[in-house]
Amino acid sequence: MRIRRLQIRNFRGIKSLDWTLPADQRLVVLVGPGDSGKSTLLDAIHYLLGDRWNIPISDIDFYGGNVDEPISIRAVLIDLPDSLRKDTAFGLWLSGVDDDGELHQDPEDSYSPALIASLSVDSSLEPKWTVERVDGQETMLTVAQRRHFSTFKIDDRTDTQLRWSRTSALGRMSAQDGGERDALAAASRAAQSALASHESSSLADLAQKIQERANAIGGGRFEDIKPGLDTSRSSMGAGLALYESMVPLTSFGLGSRRLASFAVQQLAAGNRAVAVVDEIEDGLEPHRAVRLLNYLLTDDAYSQVVVTTHSPVIVEQAQIENLATVRSVSGTVTVTSLGGASDVLQRVRRSRPSTLLARRVIVAEGKTEHGLLLQMLDYWDEERTTIGLSTSAGEGIAIQDGMGGSEVPLRALALAEIGYEVAGFMDNDVRTSDAAVTSAEAGGVNIFRWDVQHNTESQISFELDAETLTSFIAAGVERRSAHQTVLDDINWTDATSTVSTLDVSDWLSDGMTIEVARERVAKAATGLLHG
Repeated sequence: MRIRRLQIRNFRGIKSLDWTLPADQRLVVLVGPGDSGKSTLLDAIHYLLGDRWNIPISDIDFYGGNVDEPISIRAVLIDLPDSLRKDTAFGLWLSGVDDDGELHQDPEDSYSPALIASLSVDSSLEPKWTVERVDGQETMLTVAQRRHFSTFKIDDRTDTQLRWSRTSALGRMSAQDGGERDALAAASRAAQSALASHESSSLADLAQKIQERANAIGGGRFEDIKPGLDTSRSSMGAGLALYESMVPLTSFGLGSRRLASFAVQQLAAGNRAVAVVDEIEDGLEPHRAVRLLNYLLTDDAYSQVVVTTHSPVIVEQAQIENLATVRSVSGTVTVTSLGGASDVLQRVRRSRPSTLLARRVIVAEGKTEHGLLLQMLDYWDEERTTIGLSTSAGEGIAIQDGMGGSEVPLRALALAEIGYEVAGFMDNDVRTSDAAVTSAEAGGVNIFRWDVQHNTESQISFELDAETLTSFIAAGVERRSAHQTVLDDINWTDATSTVSTLDVSDWLSDGMTIEVARERVAKAATGLLHG
């Protein structure tokens, strides 16, 4: 089963979302700034398609806290399991969906059969799950029926999945043969030693499968996972849990616990599962996170996986067609797939992946402009901090080195077209980029340029008088730790008129005009700025 289209209304920070997922894509990696709705989107999928009999909804889960506007979560599901397509299940409730994700009343020959699952919550806070038709007909959707959706969520609340309980995945799998009850009865009589005598039981077989699955996805080097008594929750008494040798998995690090939980829930969901994973890199070293990403992309046990990330490593290592940006404007959330992304956008990702995680982006022409902007932001942050305002990081600002003036308008426009707030910062001494600048500005990009015929070095130099020019040169000497090298750079600009000092007032005393002095410092300024 796969989600073909997802619609959300009035749920947490999402006032409205209408997302048509790529039809042939197993893995979707959601990227974007914090508070754009990524995690809320995952919770919406889990609440709608998971098999929980109740969900923790309160007034604050309504958009803007307005309980008069009901929460609505709706998914169009395709590639349904046979158990749901039977006439005794939802075979008579199937709709049709076309190649563009648009719905039709019946699954005619040119449309794919689809099931419309819906969850609504009004001011009573009572969730209502239904299956709908395009014409508005609906029928109830039970917990047992939702279990056939084989959907589960991985987040930082993993410990419950590593213990046997009535609601955990381990408990559901063991309930089929009563293995949990038998083991706990034995444990109550002989505690930990009794469980050792059950190593050949169905619980031990299940533990072995979990060990194999956890190792396959990079969970660690597990060699002896087995059932054991978890006494860490002393107020509730001992309970049955997974152990690696003599250590409960609940005592392992966050990353290992999450991956073990992943293995458990996938086994419980069965083949063709739908998994949603919040912050896939959480608790994992970069190489383990990338291993997990690649595993999810290729493992046939999953029909669809939707993950979020704040990791530049994941953004860099994921295939471009698997990435999708999430943007929120006044509660309207838009998800844009990067499948078929232009060469320009791919250059943006390669040069600085973290750009796609920002809210606002400034594309700078090169190292000089990039460094200047960093210094300006440092000054801006210090000034704003003193009056209690947010810093550039809090505003979600990132700077990308465009690696050349011709790239600035192209990269800025590519980012603007997928919803980013973008500005460009570039020189104005060549005319070859003028047409691209005009196109970028027409696309909503603010392009900041120096005065005509000036680059960064010349603009700075031509704003200075003799005293400040001398201070500028002195900064270059300090940066390069080489007085003679800076002097040689100045003299290189005009070999017919050499200077013997780095004090601009001496140059003027020898008959040089301030305009010439500025021009010579500007020509030498690349070395002064870069060191």
